[in-house]
Amino acid sequence: MSTLALPELANIPFVSAEHLQPPAGLATGVSVLDDFLLWKGIPQGDLSLFQGIPGTGATSLWVRIVQNVHAQNKWAAWINGDTQLFPAHLSHHKLNLKKLLVVKEPKENEQLFWLLQELITSSLFEVIGCNLKDIFLKNHQLQKLKRLCRLHKVALVFINQKPTKFINPLFSFMVLFQRDFITIQRALHRPTPFNIAGSMIHANFMHQFKNTARKLLS
Repeated sequence: MSTLALPELANIPFVSAEHLQPPAGLATGVSVLDDFLLWKGIPQGDLSLFQGIPGTGATSLWVRIVQNVHAQNKWAAWINGDTQLFPAHLSHHKLNLKKLLVVKEPKENEQLFWLLQELITSSLFEVIGCNLKDIFLKNHQLQKLKRLCRLHKVALVFINQKPTKFINPLFSFMVLFQRDFITIQRALHRPTPFNIAGSMIHANFMHQFKNTARKLLS
């Protein structure tokens, strides 16, 4: 029996393997984490959620991401909440304050939602961090922010100090920070949950802290 080629297949543009590229990401500067993730960092044009009580490294990881963004002479934005960023602290971590917008914490849910939309659609920022306090967004609001992030190629990172085990599929990347290890709860196209020893993560932060301390004492 002879086989017939389907005429529809003749017009399909096939892509060779060498031209395939992973989705865009922003490097965290932590090699064990970047090497595991398909984006080689946090997803650009999508939503991420960092969860952990103070002192476990969630905000520090966001600062590391901004360091890499500033190294490319690009902008970042931060919305204050439970954890506030102060200029002296940021300067010690070699952040370019001229390329970082820090916004006062909104009082209401709708104000936060409006503010995030304005920051994303401005197309000025590579990454936006938002420290959550008692305010959290509803799923339909997250869906709209997700669409805007994809359109404007912005990485939006929420930091929550009250961790939850619920895996929200609207977040393409979810990380739970704990004292001894971090757990990647969700990461597209990667097996999760996936644990990484805290020593492999915090070693990056401690090395940076020691270098800063030496400069301050000298």
